[in-house]
Amino acid sequence: MKIRLASIPVTDQQHALDFYCDILGFEKKLDIDLGEYRWLTVVSPERPAAAGGAMVAVFDDTCGNLIQLYEAGNS
Repeated sequence: MKIRLASIPVTDQQHALDFYCDILGFEKKLDIDLGEYRWLTVVSPERPAAAGGAMVAVFDDTCGNLIQLYEAGNS
């Protein structure tokens, strides 16, 4: 599964960055200071789990978002 870009709004950027990197294993790619806020980009070194002919990953990011990633299998 290759996601080019997904924007996920959060209320606490440091908490979200810690969760995505420390808990989910994403790696920080960009951290750009924009004054009061930051532009954060994380990338995943691993693929989601296989589910039959599809790839699916679902998780609660602890910031109020339930994230589901889905890639259809080859037909």
